[in-house]
Amino acid sequence: MACTDPAASVGGASASPAPLIFAIQHFCIHDGPGTRSVVFFKGCPLRCQWCQNPESWRRETELAHKGHLCIDCDTCVDVCPTGALTAPGVWDPARCDLCLRCVDACPAAAMVRFGEPRSADDVLAALQPEFNLYRRSAGGVTLSGGEATLFVPLATEIAQRLKNQAIHSTLETCGLFKLAAVQPLLAAIDLVLFDLKLFDDEAHRAQCGAGNAGVKENLRALVRRAASGAGPRVWPRLPIIPGITSVADNVTGWASLLQEIGVRGVTLVPYHQFGAGKRSWLPDAPAAPELGALSPAELARSAAILAAHGVQSFAPGAEDWRLAGGVATRG
Repeated sequence: MACTDPAASVGGASASPAPLIFAIQHFCIHDGPGTRSVVFFKGCPLRCQWCQNPESWRRETELAHKGHLCIDCDTCVDVCPTGALTAPGVWDPARCDLCLRCVDACPAAAMVRFGEPRSADDVLAALQPEFNLYRRSAGGVTLSGGEATLFVPLATEIAQRLKNQAIHSTLETCGLFKLAAVQPLLAAIDLVLFDLKLFDDEAHRAQCGAGNAGVKENLRALVRRAASGAGPRVWPRLPIIPGITSVADNVTGWASLLQEIGVRGVTLVPYHQFGAGKRSWLPDAPAAPELGALSPAELARSAAILAAHGVQSFAPGAEDWRLAGGVATRG
């Protein structure tokens, strides 16, 4: 299926498909303070060329095939009621009705489902066993994706119920949302991890599928609200992608903006190629770009540019959360 205009989905319109969760990961240390669980919502308004989670893009349930696990037993072909599967990993999406019998029958777990409807009760039940761990480690739960702000009612219910249990909650966002639409979610969240990408609007549109004027506006607004105590704390994160976000002009642009709005800390997320193989799991995903490895010099240069603007940079999981913009809250 071809990607639709990403901007058309901003704000979580009521006509959108029901929220889907494609993963809940536990014992994470790179997605906010302490030890956390991360809830991944399926659906994203951007199409970043370097994305490590292409299974998060579409809002619909997707069938995928992990070729490295396949044992070529043809079980999936035998159980397919529509004849959509003609060989392991080869199917006609137009004939597939997503009955998922192939997933259930696959003895090697090579046929997989990405995305299933989960209620707040379902998600909280999966998180409940770690509540004491969150409290001991000053950790909590991070709502990520995809993009959780596309599904404000469900994300808000989860965050509010965590808040009622005194569990710290964090929102990771690409920043492309309608601020008025996400107010209920922001009121229940303790911390926002705000992803930065391309500073130039045209470059952002070319590499990510949408412009970034709204992203910058939302960053300014959230930092301003946090400083006044009217919103959650804010912590930006900048992925350092070789030859794309790592270029000096891009880092300088973000450094100047962060200095201007009073942000003192940022996470530099080094690019890695671990997610490139996922593209082969999905029949319609474009191939990953050939970017090469990130050099230590590129990472060091980015940190130096930020430091020159009074912004301290951190590796994922090593942040000094006391520098997060806004009034201190739980955790």
